[in-house]
Amino acid sequence: MTFNQVIWKMAKVQYKKYIFYYLCNSFAVMFFFMFSTVYFNNQIEKAKKLDGIQDALSVPGVALIVFTIFFISYAHNVFMKRRRSEFGLFMTLGMSKRDITRLLVFENGVIAVASIVSGLLAGTVFSRLFFMLLMSRVGLQDVSFHLNGKMFMYSLGAFLVVFLFAVGKSLFLTLESSVIISMKSNRVSETVKMRSPILGFFGWVIMVGSLLSLYVTYKDSSGELLLLWTIGVLLGLYISLIQFSSLLIKAAKNIPGLYFRTMLFLTSLEYKFKQLTSIFMLVSVMTMITIFYSTLLLTFYKSSETDAVSNNPYDVAFYQTETKNNLSEDELYAVLDQQDHPIKEHFVIPIFTHYEKQPNVEGVQPYYFMSLTDFNKLTSGQVKLQGKEYLVYLNIEPEYGDVEINQSLELSINNEKASYLFKEKVFQKTINLLPNTNEFIVVNQNEFDYLASILNGYESNLHLINVYNWKATAGAVEKLSEQFVNYNRNTAPIDDHRTEFSSEEELFRIASKIDDYHNNRNSSGIMFFVTTFLSIMFFFGTFILLYLNLFSEIEEEKAKYQKLYKIGMTLKEVKKNISSELLMLFFVPTMIGTVLAGLYVVILSTDVGGIMNNLDILFHFFLIAGIYLTIQIIYYFYLRNKMLKHLTS
Repeated sequence: MTFNQVIWKMAKVQYKKYIFYYLCNSFAVMFFFMFSTVYFNNQIEKAKKLDGIQDALSVPGVALIVFTIFFISYAHNVFMKRRRSEFGLFMTLGMSKRDITRLLVFENGVIAVASIVSGLLAGTVFSRLFFMLLMSRVGLQDVSFHLNGKMFMYSLGAFLVVFLFAVGKSLFLTLESSVIISMKSNRVSETVKMRSPILGFFGWVIMVGSLLSLYVTYKDSSGELLLLWTIGVLLGLYISLIQFSSLLIKAAKNIPGLYFRTMLFLTSLEYKFKQLTSIFMLVSVMTMITIFYSTLLLTFYKSSETDAVSNNPYDVAFYQTETKNNLSEDELYAVLDQQDHPIKEHFVIPIFTHYEKQPNVEGVQPYYFMSLTDFNKLTSGQVKLQGKEYLVYLNIEPEYGDVEINQSLELSINNEKASYLFKEKVFQKTINLLPNTNEFIVVNQNEFDYLASILNGYESNLHLINVYNWKATAGAVEKLSEQFVNYNRNTAPIDDHRTEFSSEEELFRIASKIDDYHNNRNSSGIMFFVTTFLSIMFFFGTFILLYLNLFSEIEEEKAKYQKLYKIGMTLKEVKKNISSELLMLFFVPTMIGTVLAGLYVVILSTDVGGIMNNLDILFHFFLIAGIYLTIQIIYYFYLRNKMLKHLTS
């Protein structure tokens, strides 16, 4: 028999394993390419309204790479487990190591090429459908689908690196193993070193202790210890999963009646857990990341309007000076005062900016002055100030008002120090997110006029505008912004202290609800739907890994149950045992991941007032978790019926 005939006969006999191995690799290429079509889209990279999206997409991108590495490596290891015994047989028949190398390289090379071609073709088709669904759902119809070299290069490179490493590892193990070890490779059971229920309990203590420490320290540490305690959680989880079956058997032995009735189930489950510990860890972590990340992003996506309103009390706001943004009122109203969104109110707040040189220190200290009359009009207050009294107005929400401020004010007026008396500080969010709107010095009207006339500084007008329908102002705000840019381009650029703290473009931009709303919705929307896509990919990937592992040994399982059937085990007991095993294998890691995701949602909610003050987050968690578990249940029944059909036929 020639070398080519050997290859062809093996392929015909083992065609199911070859096909399944090929589909796993093609699956990995396809989904990585689909993600690349979004990540490397030129318009997403360049569009200003999507600032930060590229960096945000790197998080699910890293998760995808980690998953792909494990997925391809594990699929290859399962495929090669039985192939090593065949190679051992070939070596006993006289095949040299060189021939084994040729055989392994040839068949894996053919599978790799076929996987790349079919994966890229399928990815091109499905990515277009996915891209259209994604962009239309988040309202980005102007971002078009296209392909470029980066998408193909990174998808191909990532796959080949992982695939070649897996093949190289298998080639090394096969050639270095003895003939006897190779022939017995598919009959060697998995073992767990240091099997101990005490060690499993210790892992559980590490995991619980890390979660409690994260809960206690998260708010005060501003999340700085999040990574440290998360590593502790994952370490404890891994130790617990390794020893899970030992803990279960130890607990069952304390109840002899229960133990002897379920001994077959427990011992079989213990063997399965030894084989699948890494998969269970991956499924648990991916379930946790999927549910937790999707919950947060769905919350952000749904709260786009709320955040836009809270960050921008007025529908449109901007600064105006003599040389910047200085359109006439008629020109301004011609853009904003339209039938779809007539102007409801328009306030103009004079602001005087003074930069005081600091003694013995390089640089200047900026002061932003506002008159008491405008402050009371802006905040609906009834504050009174006499002479040189002043108050500090902080444009922030009251719950964030625990801010230290300098309660002394000295200004250099005509080369003399003039001291002002601090009266109080006020916290109220009344101005949009613009530069130089965080802190104001408020003095009475006479003092404001005096300082504006005597100090070196810059006068500007803060325009605050409300309309009757801010959601209809997208076109008007864009047009007004274009007119401001054209006007400012024809005036001399600013070259003074103001540009030391903010660029000219930033100083004179428009802060509007509609822009903030679209930016929040676009960024959160893209992240949410990309995460949803990855969640589906992770789910199907872990399902395929379980399927691959369980059905790779289906004949051995069938032989085992045939022997048990011959010694008196009924068909009903066989079905019950199979169903119980699959139930544990499917839902133990899923429930662990779901519980961990819920705990992380509760812990991170402490930074925004606690979970009970943010019931929308809790609702989104149960929604995402419910959908995930529902799909898992459907696949459990599908796989159970398939297993029962194979094993009891």
